Amino acid sequence: MTMSTPKIFVGKPVEDSPIDTLDSLHHKLLQALKGSDATRPETIEQIRDTIRSMLPKVDTCGSLPQKKTPGGRTNVLHINYVQTPQSGETELGYLRFFASIATALGLRLEILTDPSCRDGVEQELTSEAYKALRYAIAESQKPVSKWAEDSVEYLENGNVAVLRHLDDSLLEWAMIKGRRHRWQGKIDPENFDEALREDRLWILLGVRVNALEMGSEREYAEQTKKRRVSHIRTYIEGGNMIAGEDASGRSIVLVGRDAIATTAHIYQLSEKAVRRLICEDFGLDTIEQVVCVEQPGQFHLDMGMLFLGNGIVVVNDSREALKDAVEMAQLAPCLTTEKMAAKLQLQCSLEQDAVNDLDSAGLSVKRKKLESDVLYNFFNGEFVEGSDGGSYYITNGGPKDHEETFATLMTTEWQVVKKVFFSPQPIAQKSLQDRGGVGCRIKGERVSL
Repeated sequence: MTMSTPKIFVGKPVEDSPIDTLDSLHHKLLQALKGSDATRPETIEQIRDTIRSMLPKVDTCGSLPQKKTPGGRTNVLHINYVQTPQSGETELGYLRFFASIATALGLRLEILTDPSCRDGVEQELTSEAYKALRYAIAESQKPVSKWAEDSVEYLENGNVAVLRHLDDSLLEWAMIKGRRHRWQGKIDPENFDEALREDRLWILLGVRVNALEMGSEREYAEQTKKRRVSHIRTYIEGGNMIAGEDASGRSIVLVGRDAIATTAHIYQLSEKAVRRLICEDFGLDTIEQVVCVEQPGQFHLDMGMLFLGNGIVVVNDSREALKDAVEMAQLAPCLTTEKMAAKLQLQCSLEQDAVNDLDSAGLSVKRKKLESDVLYNFFNGEFVEGSDGGSYYITNGGPKDHEETFATLMTTEWQVVKKVFFSPQPIAQKSLQDRGGVGCRIKGERVSL
């Protein structure tokens, strides 16, 4: 039995309309027709052209995003504040932590919250401890996500760029499709489909900004401050793009391969075409300045990678952990130990792919184990510049011996900062249990204070 080729009526798309106006109909039709021997190639290409025509025009004025290396000289921290009965003390703890760091270093704090929480924020910041703090409070239309990092980029030209909203099912399909292609052969067949399907048990999909619709909330808040808001055309949640510079000082951006593949599948583009989109959005001259990096066993680059600047990147090293897990699976074989070994096998393979991508781009790579699930994660943080002109790093707290080792690396061995500030360990662990830390909660910007 053969499938007849349906008639496709392609109208002129509404100019600058985002792809969520299409929902996933065209993609579903495309997949159905690809499986039919009766479908003519020109019909397939016609649908792909229709999808590509929905790509919005560039509106960022081609400006670089704020660098996340010390070279960015960040002096403003944007945070989101939300109170819930379950996480109230944790969120209040972070507000106090960021306010104290901003006060100590002379940074400015920009706080986005909803009307029901505003009085609580203002009351907290009247404390004598924050007397010298420079801050401002903006209101959202509804309760915000605590993850300030992922829905917005502050551009060097003073504009703001936010993510466009996409169809949820289309977004997940596109990201999983990219992983299915890249992960072939990395784990045994019986775990392969589970790793793709049960992402929360393996490697989380980076799609929460779209689900929470924080792009529109941030857009509303920035427009009320009379700032020009533009839009990022690739699906890059903030933690999956790290802007910095190579050894020669040339601006580059590291972009997770989840973001590259997802955008390619959504708009039916090649990887090179996606890199060109990023160049256009962020004013980069060549696609070589867009470095595609495999997710290092994490849903975002900033959970397993630290860009020190000047072409130097630290990547997590799980090889010893994998060795221990394999030995445990051999000594006490069961579903739990075997699954742990399989997960670490996938993570180690992806970490090595990330290293290879960075090496191929001419960057210098250091390997260090700087994360341990919810116990600690020192990759996830923010470089800032204090009022004294010195560079500092703010990150998640952990066991004291691990904090001391990391602080020595950053201040003495690598000599990138004067001091490392660690969040209180109790709130750090609770935040990491929610799959995010200090670096997910703050977004940096450089302005004239």
